[in-house]
Order: sequence, then structure tokens, then C-alpha cells
Amino acid sequence: GGIRALVGGRDYAQSKFNRALAPANRQVGSAFKPFVYAVAFSHGLLPGAAISDGPIQPGEIDGAGNWSPANSDGSYGGIEPCSYGLVHSRNTMSVRVGQFAGLDAVQKVANNLGIAQNIPPGPATYIGSFETNLKDLTAAYTVFPNGGMRRQAYIIERIDDQQHKPIYLAAHISSQALDPGAAWMTSQVMEDVLTEGTAASARSLGFKLPAAGKTGTTNDYKDAWFVGYTSTLTCGVWVGFDQPATIVARGYGAALALPVWTEVMNKASRHYPAEPLQSTMPTQRASVCSISNQLATTGCMSAGTAYDIDLPVDKIPTVACQVHGGAQWPFAQQAPGLPEKAATFPGRVFRSFRRLFGGR
Repeated sequence: GGIRALVGGRDYAQSKFNRALAPANRQVGSAFKPFVYAVAFSHGLLPGAAISDGPIQPGEIDGAGNWSPANSDGSYGGIEPCSYGLVHSRNTMSVRVGQFAGLDAVQKVANNLGIAQNIPPGPATYIGSFETNLKDLTAAYTVFPNGGMRRQAYIIERIDDQQHKPIYLAAHISSQALDPGAAWMTSQVMEDVLTEGTAASARSLGFKLPAAGKTGTTNDYKDAWFVGYTSTLTCGVWVGFDQPATIVARGYGAALALPVWTEVMNKASRHYPAEPLQSTMPTQRASVCSISNQLATTGCMSAGTAYDIDLPVDKIPTVACQVHGGAQWPFAQQAPGLPEKAATFPGRVFRSFRRLFGGR
């Protein structure tokens, strides 16, 4: 949790206002989406689950009325894997993932992570309609490479007196804020953000290390974010004006914040070398149905809905697909000794099934 560097503005001589700390809170936008996906993963959704990228229909989202957020590029798509929604920052898919996760659960995680308190209730939370500051958001992202463990951020490690005896030591407070398996699954998806998603330009900017992260852009391009991490360091960047205003046309986080992040992280890697990101818990390959979120069967194979994925062992379904029928696919693995409540799991998935596909 130790803060290694903190920059609150371009020139301290010109302005002493620290834009990285409260009260310099700004709308977080899509940079909040990873936490929504993590909550959904902890509730049983899987990265390969089929979700609609079509327009949100009136009444589809609880408490939304006729609210129908568009994707940032104004386009819509068809049925895509859940992970696609985070990798490419699709608002429609992310709201549907949020519907699966549940608003109360998402707000609770935001509170527990110290991202924001007293978030105005409403489904716009799923796409980051509320405000936070750069320090708190960056600190929250450290749960992903640390198995869901939140470590309280601190600046001062220790203070010694004249006799070199410590009179202050950082508390090093930590707590389990996210499900470990869900944190790792989300981190895996965010690695793809830097290779094929909204932050893929990081590679052309010269950043080649193993890393994961997420862009963020708010309405009218007033705020641009990128928060990402390696195995040893997490870094967040915010770009914007003190008085919220459009920074520049099409001023996405990838265009404005990501280049700063890549430069900082490349230089920091000399002192904080990065290794491949690793799960903190055992994983196992499983064959899963993208429709039911259950173990794939021969029926799923015939329907083209089966896919292979490495999952934390406690996230591997233990029930064979009840949508397509057939015999359990030979390579669909079950994690021994980790019983799922088979009577309730299918119901939970099927209740959300139609909404994930863009219907009531």
C-alpha cells in the first residue's frame, strides 16, 4: 500500500492544489467498470458468458425507467462474450453485467474499497457516474493483482527520533475486499485491455511488460483516466481541467492518460521489474457453456456454445448444462470437494438470462 510517487499538478510553483487527493474528486467513468465485473464474477457470471451489446430496452434495467446509455462510439453489436464488454468498454454490456451483479453489491464494494461513499443510487453507477479522486481509485485497483486484498494506502513508512528509534510506523492495514477468484478473473480480462482493447496502443507506445488496466472517459470528454498495474506497481493517471470542461474532441483516456502512464511505468520498471501476473489461488481448465454458465455438454458442443477457460477452482461450475442437454463434455472438469448449491445456481443464472440478452 505504500505510495511511491504522487503528482498533483503540472507545476507546484504555479498551483499548489493537489489534484490527486480529495477534495479534487472527478467523475470516474469507465475506469470503475472492472469492479462491476468483479462483483458479477463473484456471483457466478463467467468471462465467456454470452451478453448482448444491443440497445438497453425500456424497463430492462431495474430502477432505470427509460434510461438507455449508448456506447461511446454510438454503435451497437450482437451477442458477445462478457469479457468483450470490459476489454472494449461497452456501456450496454457493462450495464447488463451490473444488473447481474446487483446495485447494492456494487455500491458495497465501492464503499469497502474506499472509492466513494454515499454513491447516489441508480444503475448509472455501473458505468461510473459518480466521483472519486485519483489516489483512492488507484489504491482500489491494487486489489486485482493482490487476490482481492485491499491494502490501505500510505505515504510515510516510518519516522525516527534523534536516537534513530521509530516514533511512527505505517499501520499496513489490509482486508479482503473482493472475492480472490473474481479479482483474478477480472485481472485476466484487463490484461486483454492492453493487448486488444481500449488501451492496446500502450504496446505501440513502447510499453511491453506484462500488465493490466482500464481506460476511463466521462461525458463530453471532461475527464480522461487510465489506471493499470504490473506485478509490482500500480499507477493511475487523470487528465482534465480544474473547472470541468471538454479537454479536446474525442479526448479518450487512451489518447490522453495512457501515454503518460506508459512513460511513467517504463521508467519505473528499472526499479520495480515486472513479472507475469499470477493467480493467488489454484486454477484449472474447464469447458463451459456460454449460455448457461454451466459445464459444457455434447449438446453445447453441437450448439457452438462451449468454450475452454482457466478458472479458479472455486469458480468452476459443478452442474452440467441444463439448456442444451446431452452428456457432459469429456474435458469439462469439476473441482472436487467444492459443492455448488445446484438447486439455486441454475435459477440465479436463468433469472438474469433474458436480461443479459437484452430483454425483460
